[in-house]
Formats: sequence, structure tokens, C-alpha cells
Amino acid sequence: MQAQLMQAQKMEAVGLLAGGLAHDFNNLLTAIQGYTEMMIMKFNKRDPLYKNLKYIHDASTQGASLIRQLLLFSRRQPTKLISLNINKTIRGILKMLKRIIGEDIEIKTELDPELLSVRADEANIEQMIMNLVVNARDAMPKGGRVTIKSRNVTLDEKQCKVIPEAKPGNYVCFTVSDTGVGMDKETISHIFEPFFTTKGFGKGTGLGLSVVYGIIKQLEGFIDVKSKLGHGTTFDIYLPAISEKPKAERKEVVSTYEVTGKGERILLVEDEEAVRSFAKDALEGNGYIVFEAETAKEALDIFEKEMGNFLLVFSDMVLPDKDGLELVEQLSSKKPDLVVILTSGYTDDKSKWPEIKEKRIRFLQKPYGLTDLLRTVREAININ
Repeated sequence: MQAQLMQAQKMEAVGLLAGGLAHDFNNLLTAIQGYTEMMIMKFNKRDPLYKNLKYIHDASTQGASLIRQLLLFSRRQPTKLISLNINKTIRGILKMLKRIIGEDIEIKTELDPELLSVRADEANIEQMIMNLVVNARDAMPKGGRVTIKSRNVTLDEKQCKVIPEAKPGNYVCFTVSDTGVGMDKETISHIFEPFFTTKGFGKGTGLGLSVVYGIIKQLEGFIDVKSKLGHGTTFDIYLPAISEKPKAERKEVVSTYEVTGKGERILLVEDEEAVRSFAKDALEGNGYIVFEAETAKEALDIFEKEMGNFLLVFSDMVLPDKDGLELVEQLSSKKPDLVVILTSGYTDDKSKWPEIKEKRIRFLQKPYGLTDLLRTVREAININ
């Protein structure tokens, strides 16, 4: 019990650290990603500068991915929970998994065709499966076999006593097992700790299994690990089952030629100069008329001066003098049909994500690039 408490405290500490860093990093990455994407579009693929800019853009994308992984520890980042069949998710990434593990490792699936659904974010489930498979691959340097299974499970009080953190109920269980080197009890006790790794220096971040742990806790599930030196490892992940069948998600499709504006007036409110400059350049360069403000007060003054003649307001959540949610509500009270998009580099309580979700306000998480920005704006306008 004491070990579990210490584990939880370590996770929380990393989550707080990651959440604090996320805002600044996400603002930096928005400017880097955005401007490099704008520059890339100006060069032919054969131009040497195109390749250099692509490297910068790809590196910033990887940086954004690393931030997202770290933020899984805080368990407060925006997620899109849907009714999900994990079998479909596994099949969807199977080809990619086969490329990741290499030719000397076989990957086998045993999926229950009657599998119940879970309520989860599909991107998080994909990341969890990928991290477990990569961990399995690294445990088999000389080749072997990875097996992914799924099944429905009902646990009672007696069964829960032998599975850490388990609670009675109906679950979807999916398993990732390998024929690798296995682990001793001491190693198992540390595998979910942030930055713990058995790999050599520079060969791993030690975040993979910690990310898995973070996602599972986010979804109110639990994990059981079985391993023995020389006999491989098995991870059983239990997620609460739901009775409803997966619903087809309505996709808001906007083709590339539709993302440009037609002179629509946008009020842009952003206190970070680099981000504000990028967003203004991107929108103005694609047919929109943009008025920019650094603070809520400045935004309100512009709104009054222009007599509310705006179709859309795009505001950061955290401003120097007022939070963005309060600002857009104030503006919407003056003009009820105002289209609203909020953005933030924060993913903790400062982002007010639950309130944004409850009010059905469109949200664009930083870091965002040119394409993300233009599509989000166009979709918001089209739906309105």
C-alpha cells in the first residue's frame, strides 16, 4: 500500500511539472510549427530549403508529441471520449505495429468478436497499445512473438483481491504478451515510474509504460503484470465496459480549397506575441480580415469601436487581465450569433476544459499549425 502511495505521488509530481511547462512549450511550438508550415508551402520539394524546413517542422511535431505524453501524467488534458470497440482500434494500427517491431518478431492477435465497448479516447488507446508493443519488442532483441488478445471479463470481490487496484464489475480486458527476457519482482515494482528504464543510456526515455499507466488511470481502469525471467511478460489491461454499441462519429470534412476565407472579420485575442503574429499572418494570408488584441480590455475596446462587426472571435484562454471564457461570454452577450473558438497551451485547471466542453465551445489545443488553424476556423464558420 505504501509503495502504491509513493507511486501515485511520483506520478502527480511529474504531472504538475509537465502541466506547468506545457503552456510555455506549446506557445513556442505553435509559432515554430505555424511559421515553418507557412514557409514550406512557398518552396518546391526539390529546393534544399524545403528539406531543412521539413526537418524543423517534423522536430517541432515530435516535441509536441513528447509534451502530450508527459501530460498524460496530469490526467487533465482535453480528450475526446467516445464509445469505442478496441478490436477495431487494434486492427486499425496492426500494419503500423508490424513495421515498428521489425521482421524478426511475429505479431499475433486473438480478438473476441463479441467484445463490449469502452468509453475512451481512441488516440490514447492507440498510444497505449503502441507503447506496450514497443516495450515487448525491446524485450526480444533476438526476435520472438507478440500476442494481442481481447476478451470480456466480469470480476467479483474474490478475483479483485489478486489484481492490484481492481474493483468488481464488467470489463474489457486486452492483453499484450511477449516471449522476451522477462522481469524480476524488483524491476516490476518500478516499471511504471517516470523515466525508469532498463535500456542503456540514450536508448529510451523511460516514459512508455508510465504513459500507459497514466491513460489507464484516466479511464478508471487498472493493469495486471505477470512476468518471469526468461519466460516473457504479460500485461492485462482492464477498462470498464459499457453496454452501448459504438456510434459512427460525424466527421466535419473541409477540403483544402474550402479553408480560405471570404473577407470574414475575426477578432484575435492572444497575449503571446509570436503566436498572435503567426495566427494573424495565417488568417490574413488566407482571406480573412483580422483585428488583433493582446488583452481582454483591448479586445472589448476594439469590439465596441467596431460596433460588434465580427463573425468570429478566436481567443486564448489565459489572458493577463481576464480569462478567455469570461471574455467570449461577455462578447457573446453583446452579439449572440458570434462564432467562438478558444485555445490554450495549458491542459490543467487553468484551461477550464470541463466548462468549455459543457458549453460546447469549439476548442483548439496548442500547439497548432497552419492547417489546424484554417480548418478549425472554416468548420466553425460553416457549422454556424
